[in-house]
Amino acid sequence: MALHPEQLLTFAAVARSGSLTAAARERHLSQPSVSSQLKLLASSVGEPLLIRHRLGMRLTPAGEALLPHAQALGRALEGARLFAAELQGLQRGTLRVVASNTLAAHVLPRALAAFHARHPAVTLNIQTANTHGAVRALLAGETDLALIEGPAQPPTEGIRASVIGHDTLRLILPPGHPLNRPQLNAADLQGLPVIWRESGSGTREVAEGVLRQAGVTVRPVLELAGTEAIKEAVISGLGAAFVSELSVRRERAAGQLASPALTLPGLNRDLTALTPDVPSRTAHALLDELLALSHREQTLGKQTDPEQAGG
Repeated sequence: MALHPEQLLTFAAVARSGSLTAAARERHLSQPSVSSQLKLLASSVGEPLLIRHRLGMRLTPAGEALLPHAQALGRALEGARLFAAELQGLQRGTLRVVASNTLAAHVLPRALAAFHARHPAVTLNIQTANTHGAVRALLAGETDLALIEGPAQPPTEGIRASVIGHDTLRLILPPGHPLNRPQLNAADLQGLPVIWRESGSGTREVAEGVLRQAGVTVRPVLELAGTEAIKEAVISGLGAAFVSELSVRRERAAGQLASPALTLPGLNRDLTALTPDVPSRTAHALLDELLALSHREQTLGKQTDPEQAGG
């Protein structure tokens, strides 16, 4: 026995109006189509549902018993339409983001603040992971948006990559370190004791690749999860480290960390947002905020850079 939703909705419309003509108008159908749907529904139920009388249509006992179910279907569909409309207008919904530690701390907060101001009813679910963890979460369908440090090349088909900014890796040292000079070359770094981020970190992968390409071998002394722990270890004199320029602006300005310029290519990297090819509306809206923030920062950088400002 197959009961079709459209037939039940037409039946409820006839019961509500008591007229085939009025039901046809409400359902945007022809009157013969309404009659056909009612016959098919009665056949599926196995009992007559309506009886004609001189004032219109009257429900049979079977029709009266079926009507609450048809009405519940109508309410459920109307609720689903309202839900979809609210989602499309971002009047409700959930946004799931997994961001690498650097982006979670130094890029995401301002974009989230702007997003929340525009869409306060959307629930935010924000998690941090290293770059590999963020990509895995996206591929597993556990997040709507992954923010990573690294190239914009999507990791697999069905994933869209957008560059949302740029970053530079900096070598950081305690201020009293012997290598605290204005500029260092590859030879200066040979055998340098280095504190590394955990395996899977985008920062670590880029730094290791740069050193490998330059033929530099460093001496790993410690592995820590998270940039804050790395910075504290360097300040304490445990070794040097490679971190995002975004993460050490305050410490460099305060003189807590030294960061000599390096004559090594490849230390610049993209900051990338990954979404499915067809992103959720919430992910698309946050991506717009991230791109707008990046554009504002680039414009401000050009205005404050004397070389670019002077042409």
